[in-house]
Amino acid sequence: MNHKTTPTDDSWESDAVWKLLDQAPTVTPSARFTDHTVRAARLSDDCKPWWSRFLSPAPLAGLATATAALAFAVISLSGPSATSQTRVTKVESAQAVAIQDIADAETLSAAVDHMDKFSDNELVSLIGF
Repeated sequence: MNHKTTPTDDSWESDAVWKLLDQAPTVTPSARFTDHTVRAARLSDDCKPWWSRFLSPAPLAGLATATAALAFAVISLSGPSATSQTRVTKVESAQAVAIQDIADAETLSAAVDHMDKFSDNELVSLIGF
């Protein structure tokens, strides 16, 4: 990388901008300078970046609605296909019941160890009331 370093001599002070600033008259600020500056800052329009207009809630809601409508249309027009249909069968064997009981006991045990991570509704549903 090629970085320009500032010269060690006083050549930067002989720049045309510095000469122009030396010729400018000095201005003393008024007693209410800060009040005027703060008031002007408050009254000025907030200039938002161009990309924030696309990320504001209104365009995002419209985009989400349009995407949901498009997805609904595609799903409803395609109809159920033979390959996409899945059957849920409930096995009531003794092994399935035993496995479900073990899973419930493990979940309840985990809830006892970390009660702060579960809501009241989740704890009630785990207990089975």
